[in-house]
Amino acid sequence: MRTAKRTPLIHAGRAFVLALAAGLVLVGCMEWSRRNQERDRMGYVASAIGAETYEFMLSEMSKTRVLEAYLIQTSGDYSDFGRVAHVLLREDYVRNVLFAPDGIVDGVFPLEGNEDVVGLNMYGDGAGNLEAQAAIEKEALYIAGPFQLIQGGLGIAGRLPVFLTDEQGQRYFWGIVSVTLDFPAALSGSSVERVNAQGFACQIWRINPDDGQKQVILETADPLPEGVRTVDHAQELFNSVWTVSLAPLRPWYLQISLWLGVAVSLLVALLAAAGVYYAGRLRQLQLEKSQRAIQQLQEQLEREQGNMLLNQIRSHFFYHTLNALQALIVLKPEAAYKMAGDFARYLRFTLDSVTADGGIGSFQEEIRAVRAYADINQQQLGDRLHMVYEIPDVDFPIPLLTIQPIVENAILHGIKPKVGGGTVSLKLEELPDHWQVTVTDDGVGFGLEAVREKGSIGLENVRRRIARFPGSELRITSTVGMGTQAVLTYGKRGKNMENLSKST
Repeated sequence: MRTAKRTPLIHAGRAFVLALAAGLVLVGCMEWSRRNQERDRMGYVASAIGAETYEFMLSEMSKTRVLEAYLIQTSGDYSDFGRVAHVLLREDYVRNVLFAPDGIVDGVFPLEGNEDVVGLNMYGDGAGNLEAQAAIEKEALYIAGPFQLIQGGLGIAGRLPVFLTDEQGQRYFWGIVSVTLDFPAALSGSSVERVNAQGFACQIWRINPDDGQKQVILETADPLPEGVRTVDHAQELFNSVWTVSLAPLRPWYLQISLWLGVAVSLLVALLAAAGVYYAGRLRQLQLEKSQRAIQQLQEQLEREQGNMLLNQIRSHFFYHTLNALQALIVLKPEAAYKMAGDFARYLRFTLDSVTADGGIGSFQEEIRAVRAYADINQQQLGDRLHMVYEIPDVDFPIPLLTIQPIVENAILHGIKPKVGGGTVSLKLEELPDHWQVTVTDDGVGFGLEAVREKGSIGLENVRRRIARFPGSELRITSTVGMGTQAVLTYGKRGKNMENLSKST
């Protein structure tokens, strides 16, 4: 019964787990899709920032091409460049433009504030010189920096090697021209400053060729979280690589949408569990109602079968008993008086048992009915019937009409058909967890298979009644010509019997 009551709760628990698992899988898929969309968006933002940076640098580094064109036009003479230098220096973040014949700085515009750079040998070990040397070797524009400027502050410089043609038409290396931008002023107003507002952190960095270490060029106010996985975009900038890295400001496990999805999944799982539980309880109540109806029908059938037995008793036992009483009244009045009392006791017990509420009664009451029935038969059979009782003075609840029908079968079908009669013995034993009643006769016996095929209403009723008593059972063994033994066990479960009586 406890297991049956727990069944809806077990099913509800399973429904909760399955619904929650399905919800979490759905939330996981949605989060996976969101993160993919987020990464796609970060990739787009990173490439846009890279393209913006490239366009800006292309615009500024093209000034080196103006210097190169000026030298080609003047055959390498920059002495009069001061007259047009202001055209290239009109932006505040342009620090200077310089000319370095044979790689040594000689002309700087404006000179004021940049005096220390005059004489710089770009073949030396100074910051930004590796890019200058690479530019000469590759004959291409190289961008250097950010690096510490000799004249102070940080700057980004474009190094362009210039090759001219002499009077003989031979191409020769003239030197290097360069444009230097103040850093970070040159990159102020970059889209990087607006990335935080989109929910991301951004960092532009490069590998510094001077020391091989990562150098941060530009970063959002809220920097990249430590150890976070980033979306990277490598942007080629004049033979240098600047990497744009983006990551969400808020990690995935702190996303409101994720926890909202988990909460909704939990709520749906609880609702599913509640629905399954109440549906299970409804089915259980309907099943219990059906079982009660079946039980009532079984009890009604037992009563009707009991009434059938009573009718048989009236047509056989009553007839023989009354005939015996009639004879005894004349021949043995005292015996007739006793038989009448036994008959009344037997009838009262039998009728009370058939109509008893719950079918539960006293062991001693049934034994008194058994003695009454046996005494009546002893008056009829005389010395052909012997009764032996080993019954201690104890009492306990039992299903009614379980011992008396067994004794009745022993007398009617075991002893009466046997020539010379026989003995029926009753024995009660108390065991640790049950009472055991053994009914033994040395009558004609019978074949159990034949009895099963023929069917016995009395024995089937006994089996049904005793089966309703927890821990109780009926076992019958019989040998043709030797007799029969019936063992009835009654569990020592007074509370269960009490509950059984109340439930019925």
